[in-house]
Amino acid sequence: MGFLSLSISGLNDRSGVVCDLSSNKQDNNPAHPLAGCLSSRPATHDVTTTLSSRAIFWSRNPTRTTMERTEGRLAVAFLLLLPLLSVSGVHNGKTTVSWCVLSDAEEQKCLDLAGNATAMNVRGTLLCVRGLNTRDCMNKIKNGTADAASMFADDIYAAGLCHGLELAAGESHNGVDGLSYYVVAMARRSSSDLSLLEMHERSSCHPGMRTTVGWTVPVGYLVNTSQIRVGEQCNFPRAVGNFFGYSCVPGVKDVQHDPRGNNPKNLCEACIGDEDDRHICANNHRERHYGEAGALRCVAENLGDVAFVKHTTIFDNLDGKNQESWALDLELEDLKLLCPDGTEANLDEFGRCHLAAVPANAVVVRMEDKCRVWKYLERLQNAFANSTEGFRLFSSAGYGEADLLFNDATHHLQRVLGSYASWLGPTYTTMLQAFECEGFC
Repeated sequence: MGFLSLSISGLNDRSGVVCDLSSNKQDNNPAHPLAGCLSSRPATHDVTTTLSSRAIFWSRNPTRTTMERTEGRLAVAFLLLLPLLSVSGVHNGKTTVSWCVLSDAEEQKCLDLAGNATAMNVRGTLLCVRGLNTRDCMNKIKNGTADAASMFADDIYAAGLCHGLELAAGESHNGVDGLSYYVVAMARRSSSDLSLLEMHERSSCHPGMRTTVGWTVPVGYLVNTSQIRVGEQCNFPRAVGNFFGYSCVPGVKDVQHDPRGNNPKNLCEACIGDEDDRHICANNHRERHYGEAGALRCVAENLGDVAFVKHTTIFDNLDGKNQESWALDLELEDLKLLCPDGTEANLDEFGRCHLAAVPANAVVVRMEDKCRVWKYLERLQNAFANSTEGFRLFSSAGYGEADLLFNDATHHLQRVLGSYASWLGPTYTTMLQAFECEGFC
């Protein structure tokens, strides 16, 4: 009954498009057979037409074998039951995608997108489902009460590892598919004796506690290069505090990150607080060394040896873009990059000298919905990605928050053929694996 089972499996797309369930034409990932969307023909039409012709053939050939007679009866039974079949995610022949949102502003943009899609006759229906947080959205997608949500790289890892979820689409920024930014280690050029392989007792500046740039990547690098060891207690703050002489890690002493009050005090010693010397080490802009600009300032003012920032941070604060006094006299020649192999490089060489290439956000879905959700997103993108008037898919202007549904810097969405691990890449995944003792799930 191979022919019958293959034909019926075409319904698994649930979107009105045919998904090739046997295709191995994947992006380094032949183990994911649901990635192939082959055409825009209705799947049920293809199955019905095929089985109808086969049923007629079987009825007109009395010399059929036992297996052929069985196939014929099953084909006829399927055709009789077809009107009673309903396929989840399809209503009146149209795709329905439920999107998990996390704030009032994001929900409003989602509702506006749904309304504009209807007005523009975009095939399909968008529903907006409110999640308590990113982990709640993962659970909703897993249990089917939501279909999709856009997530950061760290959350993508948890969604795949803990819930078996996959990706339908990913963001492309500035025409670079799948890459959001590089995490670099920046230092003063006058510091001639610095090396990332010999940072013990040095001072460090971090944008914030538990951030990708300020914590996950640099600490993961130190673990993976065996410069720090967390031990059986899995105490990363203690290990980092014991390694660096002093640091500024805004938020490291917050109750959220230090419920017992045991995190090392030296992780706040390079912090300066506000103009009145209050809010030292605060996890917000009242701490003047908070964020990427703050970490850069920490190094520029010689309060830290190295700053862990995005590769764009220095360029975002030069040429009058930052009017604070510390930035006005800052020049590219004043700083350099420290490379993972112990060498150094100019600031414009971040492509070869970085700690990690951080993947862009991507749309998390159930495995069986990779094709269905991608085809719907493709239609939304065609309608709203490049619009200059009215609703814009990659803009959050007017909603009071940034990066709603998608990052505002998104140029376009690209289809993800491979697994979530292939999207994250081996280097970044290795960084995340350094924290597995904390438990992602």
